[in-house]
Amino acid sequence: MVKNRFLWILISLLLISKVNAVELDYYLPDSKQYAADIPTPQSSLGYQVGEWHARPEQIERYFYQLAEKSPRVKLEVYAYSHEKRPLFLAYISSEENIKNLDSIRQQHLKMEKQTNRPAVSWMGYSVHGNEASGSNASLLFAYHLVAAQDKQTQAQLDNQVIIIDPMLNPDGLARFAQWANMYKSKNPNSDPNTKEHNEAWPNGRSNHYWFDLNRDWLLLQHPESQGRVKMFHQWKPNVVTDFHEMGTDSTYFFQPGVKSRQNPLTPKENFELTAKISEYHAAALDEIGSLYFSKERFDDFYYGKGSTYPDINGSIGILFEQASVSGHLQESVNGDISFPFAIKNHLTTSFSTIKAVQENKKTLLHYQRNFYQQAKLKANTSRIRAVVFGSNDPYRLNEFNKILSNHQIEVMSLGQDLEINGHQFKPDSSYIVPLKQSQYSLINSIFEKREQFEDNTFYDVSSWTMPLAFDIDYQMVSRSDFSQKLLAKKMNASKSLFETIDQQTVALAFDWRNFATANLLNYLHQNKISVRLVGKRLKVATNDGHQYLNKGDLLVPVRTQDFSRDELTRLLYKKLAELNLNPTFIRSGLAISGPDLGSPSLPILKAVKPLMIIGEGVNSSQAGEVWHLMDQRLEQNLTMMSIEVFSDLDANQYTHLILVDGEYEFSEEIQQKLDSWIKAGGILITQSRGSAWVAEQNWLSSKGSKLESAPDTQLRYADMDETRSLHHIGGAIASTKIDLSHPLGYGLSDENLAIFKRGQFSFSEPKESFVSFARFNKTPLLAGYMSKANQSNLAGETSMLVQAHGSGKIIAFSDDMNFRGFWLGTSRVFVNALYFGDIIRAVEKNKEEPGQNKEAQAIIKLLKDKNIN
Repeated sequence: MVKNRFLWILISLLLISKVNAVELDYYLPDSKQYAADIPTPQSSLGYQVGEWHARPEQIERYFYQLAEKSPRVKLEVYAYSHEKRPLFLAYISSEENIKNLDSIRQQHLKMEKQTNRPAVSWMGYSVHGNEASGSNASLLFAYHLVAAQDKQTQAQLDNQVIIIDPMLNPDGLARFAQWANMYKSKNPNSDPNTKEHNEAWPNGRSNHYWFDLNRDWLLLQHPESQGRVKMFHQWKPNVVTDFHEMGTDSTYFFQPGVKSRQNPLTPKENFELTAKISEYHAAALDEIGSLYFSKERFDDFYYGKGSTYPDINGSIGILFEQASVSGHLQESVNGDISFPFAIKNHLTTSFSTIKAVQENKKTLLHYQRNFYQQAKLKANTSRIRAVVFGSNDPYRLNEFNKILSNHQIEVMSLGQDLEINGHQFKPDSSYIVPLKQSQYSLINSIFEKREQFEDNTFYDVSSWTMPLAFDIDYQMVSRSDFSQKLLAKKMNASKSLFETIDQQTVALAFDWRNFATANLLNYLHQNKISVRLVGKRLKVATNDGHQYLNKGDLLVPVRTQDFSRDELTRLLYKKLAELNLNPTFIRSGLAISGPDLGSPSLPILKAVKPLMIIGEGVNSSQAGEVWHLMDQRLEQNLTMMSIEVFSDLDANQYTHLILVDGEYEFSEEIQQKLDSWIKAGGILITQSRGSAWVAEQNWLSSKGSKLESAPDTQLRYADMDETRSLHHIGGAIASTKIDLSHPLGYGLSDENLAIFKRGQFSFSEPKESFVSFARFNKTPLLAGYMSKANQSNLAGETSMLVQAHGSGKIIAFSDDMNFRGFWLGTSRVFVNALYFGDIIRAVEKNKEEPGQNKEAQAIIKLLKDKNIN
């Protein structure tokens, strides 16, 4: 044993100078016999695993070759990435099990007490595309399982269905493989400064839209995650592995991780089983002489990660982290590390995982069964019987319901009117989730607002309360309020009934409260259809008698278009059916009350042509969120370019410029260009550090604000991490009060708006009236962790503002408005900034006349006293 360990250490050292000299024996266990008719990865790739970075199509080809050659393998495509690359699962088990795969699956889902059935082990690799040692290890792992002839492997195949997901992020993996191979030298260069080890923006970590797919298991905004979670629930695996990479100067990590950072909704037995399995990884890594750690740094709190989502679904999720090579060979504090060595570590813990499952099969099967039995018991004894939620925006409701349904959560229509704590819920705009269902634990996670934690250090966000993110009103339904009459069959989604525009119709109106109407607005502009914005509430004559139009609603006059009624009908018919929108047919331009249809209060909306700065220094995640919003939800063209390209362009062709979070170190020439462009009528939209940069330019009367506290010089060194976490806002939910009369608030119905808060940045109170649109409430924390000092510092500060700058405007947000693609409440405000920015009457810095501020405040107070909106 010791001799073998030193042998592998010697081989690893030799790899420093001869990375290309690796043989298959380097990776595989000793004394194993392999079938000669099963192709090796090298025979398919044309090179040994680890010599080059395998591309997605090469990995796919090899797995199909295995399936063609062996009855131990079955493949199933479960989704296609944004770039249309297939994502597939490889089911590997005994020949008999593969023949009866679906019956085994159905038997497994019954979770019966007897344990004479196979366990299910799900092995997921490289959700971050530039952490490629996992996907490359999957080739060797599959070869071993398919070709090995020894009794141990055969027993594992008899007693397990092993599911390999070899590349969770093929788009990112393709981007990184291209980079690493493009800069690979014949003689590997371990210098960390060489191009091979320094990817260009946005790098291969993320997917096509630059999203981190390892945060999307819960949110399900992308086809990769949607397909994967669907398959997860079709199998309910007992163990799920999640193979990653971390900093080059690290060693190797595997869970259980930090016990105090486990989500309290996860059973304690989960941690104990993970710790027991970790002993197998330790023994295996000891065998090959690899260093590791297992009880520090990483938490298990956010259920949107691949190693944590299983924990709230009755499985054991396990995170593995390998020191990154970021290429083929790189210097580290632990000596040079090679790509083959990184692959070998992940392969080794793949083997130790299925060994642990094999030897603890009964325990794992019992644990999963008990998890769901305990969930049922808790649901039966809980004071809360259901969650009710509603909104006047059918788009946001539908998107929320889709997420719940994809997590196997039963959602029902509300059967009758319900009032809880002063909140009114109507059957035509509300849904209810009964807690008596198998996903009881996950339902709690999605709806809870947790503020107290055993450990205040978080690797990711500390809260993700989904109805707050969607700006959907919701309440817990207690025993006393609950009745079976509240549960109705799920209603069919509303459909567009639009067929034609009759001769009596003078205009069509569309409800802006429906998020889908924003997509329609872009479509109308693309087709040169004139659109007006309702700026004041009015009452109009309609087919059904009369109806109120609210601020933000769109008005499409019929007779002033460059189209006949029939042509306008043809243009609108398919689009309204696609978006499930029904217009209001208006009979007269003379309003029953309020302004008439030709009033200046109903201005014409101009088409927009937005530009976003991307590239080095820009936060690719936030940039990707904006791109995804524009492209997927709005179908709005977005021009993206680096600041270097922008500096040479005529900026006047663009209506909006977007600066998301990033480090903006613009030259004086570019700053002057931006200054002139805004003053000439451009609209600058900023968020996070983009807003901090704007605050530094002296274009706003507000200043950037952060918590500043005198350091305690008497603190102990051992308390450093805990002390720093006290003042770090890693991801909480904060409440703001917005001005619903402002164009940025059109479409929203509640003056309290939840935002995702990361970091301490906010704006000081503006010096002029009508500049601040949203302020943090006196008690800003809604859910998650935020220190008392941070809460006190944020209270009353401005979160969103609009300031005129010459003829243009600056619309600045202190935080990420489109967080991870699902935060549709604040995305609504971002969309308003895009489409209504031009019609906002903004106040320029220090342009108020003396006494104006006091006069404005008096008017506002009078209006509030009279409840006039």
